[in-house]
Amino acid sequence: MALQFAESMLLEVAPRDRTPERIREIAGKAQLLMSTLNTEVSAEQIARELESRFDVWVPREISLLDPQDHDAWLNQRRYDVEWAYWERYKKWLSHGSGWKPPAVEALDEATDTVLGLMEDPMRPGEWRSKGLVYGQVQSGKTANYTGLICKAVDAGYRAVIVMTGAHESLRHQTQARLDAEFLGFNTSVTRQRTAESKYIGVGTLSMKSPPLCLSITSRDKDFQSAVFRSTPVDLRQVRLLAVVKKNARILDNLAKWLGDFAKGTPDGRLSDLPVLVIDDEADYASVDTKRPRAKRAQSDPEHDPTRINQAIRKLLGLFEKRTYVAYSATPFANIFISPETDHPTHGEDLFPESFMVALKPPSNYTGPEVVFGLVPEDAALETHPLPVHRPVTDHEGWMPEGHTKGWVPPRSLPASLDEALDAFVLSTAVRRARAELGTARPSHATMLVHVTRFTDVQAAVVQQLRERLRDMDDTWSDRGAAGTRLRGRLRSLWERDFLSTREELTAVHGHLGSVIGSAVAYDRVEAHVQDVLSDAAEGVKAVNGQASDVLEYESSAPATVVAVGGDKLSRGLTLEGLSVSYYLRASRTYDTLLQMGRWFGYRPAYLDVTRLYTTPELVKSYVHVTRANRELMDLISVLAETGSRPLDVGLRIRDGHEHLQVTAAAKMRNTKSIWLTFAERRAETLHMLTRPEALRANKARLDALIDAITPCAIVPAELRPPDTGQGFMRRNVPAQAVIEFLDGFACPGRVSQANPRNLIDYIHSQNARGELVRWTVAVTGGSSKQRLEVAGESVRLVRRKPVGGAVEVGRDFEVGVLVSPVHEAIGLTRDQYDDARKMTHASSDTDTTRGPLRRSDPRNSRPSGRELRRRRDCAEGLLLVYPIETAGCVTGAPDGLPLVGYALSFPPSPTARPLSYRVTETYLRELVTMLTVEDEDPQGDDRWLD
Repeated sequence: MALQFAESMLLEVAPRDRTPERIREIAGKAQLLMSTLNTEVSAEQIARELESRFDVWVPREISLLDPQDHDAWLNQRRYDVEWAYWERYKKWLSHGSGWKPPAVEALDEATDTVLGLMEDPMRPGEWRSKGLVYGQVQSGKTANYTGLICKAVDAGYRAVIVMTGAHESLRHQTQARLDAEFLGFNTSVTRQRTAESKYIGVGTLSMKSPPLCLSITSRDKDFQSAVFRSTPVDLRQVRLLAVVKKNARILDNLAKWLGDFAKGTPDGRLSDLPVLVIDDEADYASVDTKRPRAKRAQSDPEHDPTRINQAIRKLLGLFEKRTYVAYSATPFANIFISPETDHPTHGEDLFPESFMVALKPPSNYTGPEVVFGLVPEDAALETHPLPVHRPVTDHEGWMPEGHTKGWVPPRSLPASLDEALDAFVLSTAVRRARAELGTARPSHATMLVHVTRFTDVQAAVVQQLRERLRDMDDTWSDRGAAGTRLRGRLRSLWERDFLSTREELTAVHGHLGSVIGSAVAYDRVEAHVQDVLSDAAEGVKAVNGQASDVLEYESSAPATVVAVGGDKLSRGLTLEGLSVSYYLRASRTYDTLLQMGRWFGYRPAYLDVTRLYTTPELVKSYVHVTRANRELMDLISVLAETGSRPLDVGLRIRDGHEHLQVTAAAKMRNTKSIWLTFAERRAETLHMLTRPEALRANKARLDALIDAITPCAIVPAELRPPDTGQGFMRRNVPAQAVIEFLDGFACPGRVSQANPRNLIDYIHSQNARGELVRWTVAVTGGSSKQRLEVAGESVRLVRRKPVGGAVEVGRDFEVGVLVSPVHEAIGLTRDQYDDARKMTHASSDTDTTRGPLRRSDPRNSRPSGRELRRRRDCAEGLLLVYPIETAGCVTGAPDGLPLVGYALSFPPSPTARPLSYRVTETYLRELVTMLTVEDEDPQGDDRWLD
């Protein structure tokens, strides 16, 4: 009671103010309250418990929104909605599932974000919304969409359809989760034939019951229209839930059943019945992978999508008011859907055109970056890989990489797998000992063995592991030589591995806090080994489409499971309490590889006893994929900061490493693979934001840059080639000044290659190699009547005419080109300039793509930007800043505030490694535009304005 009171008080405090002093102050108030009730409690004990429960930090989610045809509604309706389903779920998480208060708090905020980006279910007329929610593997996406379902139904969505993977095991697991956390009752038909309680999970809480929701699926059965054909259902009187597999026949049957309710309507659709469709693991089965006969699906009306994709689009088309939200940890394929596809029969494809939300995991999440010790190159702190990986190099004789169906593994297990089994036994025994001591909760324990995709080979592995664990169980109590060897083997593993691993985690990764379990003596661990061996021997299960085994984690008693499988373990299925993984299964694609990483997730009080046994080659693959995933998250973050829309986003994802590719080839048919490097290139902002707050922020960045570089050396006249004009120019500027100017610069998401984050990453990486350590910086002048005061100098603003004419404030200011080519010569000597001009003329004589040069052609009188860059020292970069007048170009812009554009001219580099990226059509169009215009403008500053 005291703790609940203290928690409620602490939740009213802003997270940054939850200091140890404030926690103790609140604990004292809770103690005082209890004393008025004649009950004594310890303020210190309350404070310690609060510190333990509030030791998790959850970053805010990031989002992109297309405001077109979207009405902001949540804040206006928030206090008119009775949040019955959500409040019940929230209470269950806090007190029934052991969630820590900051995690519940963050879930509340994240689901509010997604709900607010969706359309108001009470909005009149026809509308549609398609979004994407992107989170890490095993990081809590199911909890997020469960919370979203609760809030959506509270707000007025009448029907909820949750589409899971293709396997019944995942559908069953999702239905069971929603039974417990949304419905509050058990949908199992088996339960109805027994005396087992109907109410479970949230249904056991003493709270006001929310409105009735009818589940037309159960734990036992997917949707069957025959079951409901004779059952009168009024869709406008009850809420509706369906949890279905992504199976074309089932989806078609569901659409046919729902379509019967729309008969007689003018357009054959369900009106005034807003639907929320949740597509779990949305990159799997939902994406149209059929290659059209024409190059672009939208230009080929006879192109029919794949059956499941077609069925999903048909289902959505039944509803006049519809929201589709794709959930995935690997959204590469979803991002690669063409946003322009619109089939005359099947309608628009599933590109998330309305919004994208990226969920950042909490601090107690053990994800790929934590496991492999990866951080951005500009991170302030060095991190190290977790000491839980054990290399496997002895498996080829037992399970060769190229084995086929029918392979019979030798009876002798590789030593690495024997050790992994021993590690699982010890790990589970440690966790039971900690639960006995009260330092951890009793929980399920699972070992993953993922070595083959073939079900017959999996069956052979199950039999081998079962026999090995039974033999260990029989041997443990043997007082002879065999028993002594087994007991000695486990003690040796404990002393050389488990003790040192916990010590290293505590010393090097102490910031991980409570996920590292408490120390426990070996005699307490040893006391549980016999029971663990017995349970593990009976818990070896094959998890595949052929096996009758079912992973049951729904019992209150902790289960001990050794799960042997392939594809069913690779997608969505949760392995509760996973502590040891033995993983040999290679994959060619990022998404499959990440999805196979079931060992990522939450390991409360047992991270120190988790182990990953896999090959060094697979570790390298995971490192590459993790970096690509981090780049995608960073890119979305930058785009969110600049107010970009999903449709405007030209996304790029780092392409394959050795044999890897981003996703299946059929899912990438709307993309291209290109090589990107900044070496010898110019990156410029061809699009600029005109929002007043962006203008002010970028002007402040320019002012700070000028202040920082004013003490640097002035660029002398001999390093200002002809026609460079006026301006504020400094040389020998440190790289950090350029980085600080770029860091946080506000620019649209359409600025692809000149994106500040990309530029900063490149500068950092080259600084480490002794390159780009000094810069020449020029704030250029133009011919405008408006002037800018720069360090005591008066500089005329630059004039640029926007593409398409004047723009209204708030819309992007797009130019055909930003840079006057001659400006790229600033900082070069006259000899370098003349040499670049000669080489430009020499190359143009043999350039058949540009036609013959006339004597009057301006290309005769100036060098190309490319040749100028080739003459710059690799240690030196050039930053050009263009303060652009807004008068006459931006309607409604604040007086006196220029647009600020920039360009970075990079020298050649002997060390820069080009990176291969898989890019969308939008990115490619922007990149081609930038490269095409680079050297096409005539000499001078303003001659091409008209």
